[in-house]
Amino acid sequence: MNRASYLEFRTSRDKPLAGARSHERRTEKSKTETAMKNDTAEWTPERTEYRDDATGARVIRLTAAPCINHPLYYLTNSFTPDSRALVFASNRTGKYDLFRADIETGAIRRLTAEAGLAPFSGNVVGNDVYFTTTDGNVWRLDLTTGEARVVAGCAGGGLGEVTINATGSLGCALVTKAGQAGLLVFQTDGSGSHVILDGVRALYHPQFHPTDPELLIYSADPPDPRLWTVRSDGRDDRCFYANQRDEWFVHEPFLGRSDRVIVVCWHRGLHEVDLRSGAILTIREFSSWHIASNSDGSRIVCDTHLPDIGLCLVNPATGEFEVLCHPKATSQGSQWREPLPLPADGGAPGWATMTEKVTAESAYGPQWTHPHPSFSPDDRWVSFTSDESGTPQVYVVQVPGGQP
Repeated sequence: MNRASYLEFRTSRDKPLAGARSHERRTEKSKTETAMKNDTAEWTPERTEYRDDATGARVIRLTAAPCINHPLYYLTNSFTPDSRALVFASNRTGKYDLFRADIETGAIRRLTAEAGLAPFSGNVVGNDVYFTTTDGNVWRLDLTTGEARVVAGCAGGGLGEVTINATGSLGCALVTKAGQAGLLVFQTDGSGSHVILDGVRALYHPQFHPTDPELLIYSADPPDPRLWTVRSDGRDDRCFYANQRDEWFVHEPFLGRSDRVIVVCWHRGLHEVDLRSGAILTIREFSSWHIASNSDGSRIVCDTHLPDIGLCLVNPATGEFEVLCHPKATSQGSQWREPLPLPADGGAPGWATMTEKVTAESAYGPQWTHPHPSFSPDDRWVSFTSDESGTPQVYVVQVPGGQP
């Protein structure tokens, strides 16, 4: 994705699908926070399993409802800590909610009832899932008790996906307000928050360093270079690799728990950049697109586009790769066929961010037509989205070498 992922999809108000049970909500309000406990709705399992025609990989489709369904964003985590279940977003109730699906049984439970949930904002961290809503709030939901509470907010602002630091004490999300972008940094216990880099540049996709609890990386739009780093208090804001105009950099997570950041140079291939020195290495020249690392940095998973050769597992040390499976997603976005990215429109990231439609191709989406692969915590599964059936659905594919 070359634009902020807090997309406000403007969808038709679908009627609740058959199979949903009653959903009640109890709320408690105080001066400092809003708390609620959701009585989750259970849905009839939609799970199907098959083998990929070309690779033989074990693939499980977890959803089949004729609406929008997708895992959380590929730069965050969709899986529970034991890797046995996955949290996904769906508008099957007529609005976006988060749901939990068990990989082996297919059991689906509704987790949220909040209005205005940003479908790509979620992040499962330990036993909690963080997400944002369009009223400018960051929520923390306990997956065991179902209790959700607001831990931060920015009235009148739009929020992106949530990243949490290595100690679990700080979170961060893009915030846009009055045509300007910044980073909202907050205490995960709800005790405070502050905004850094307010209006400095068109920025988005903050990610905490995997081991340094105060260090972030983030992305910027042209005419600025793509790759930046900053401390959580706003100090030491710097570009750590100044890509040239013809180097269209996109999609940059950390490689395992290292200081190395992997990044796609669109139309060219997969690279890694050292966060400290700025040194860049080519891993593989091929049509890699969205990328994610496994836990120890020994494997990278990527979808591919123009040409689409499937989901691939890449060895970052050698550049060798194998095709994992074929999502057959439509992978829309007119700009991906162009030689250069769109420049930012003012201080907010990307003119397409808040106007993307759910039914027609836009500059970079719709995002749910992109596979967006990502590893489970135990590295046994890769989640992805495919709209091959006509509507986007949630899938997982078993990684070779994992337990049967």
